[in-house]
Amino acid sequence: MDCKEFQRMIPGFLDDELDNYSLEAFLNHMEKCKSCKEELTIQFLIEAGIQRLEDGSTFNLATELQTTMNDAWLRLRVRKRLLNAAFFLQIIVVAEIIAAIVLAIGLR
Repeated sequence: MDCKEFQRMIPGFLDDELDNYSLEAFLNHMEKCKSCKEELTIQFLIEAGIQRLEDGSTFNLATELQTTMNDAWLRLRVRKRLLNAAFFLQIIVVAEIIAAIVLAIGLR
């Protein structure tokens, strides 16, 4: 992922709209690229700051951004586990179908 692509994905990240592949690429790039992390920080500050001003509440930018990043990594891990579980269940279903067919053929 290059920096331009990362910057285009920031709004989707902040709105939690990235698919698993995009989210993983986004998070990995952000960890390696200081300028992109700064851009994310700025956009996060703008979005979160405006919301906090409307709510009348205060916030700690560094803590909230880190929490957002940690939550994103957690969501990604959970999504991957769910996809792996779904794949495993599909394999079981296919194996059961094959076993039923073999059993049905054997009973003839």
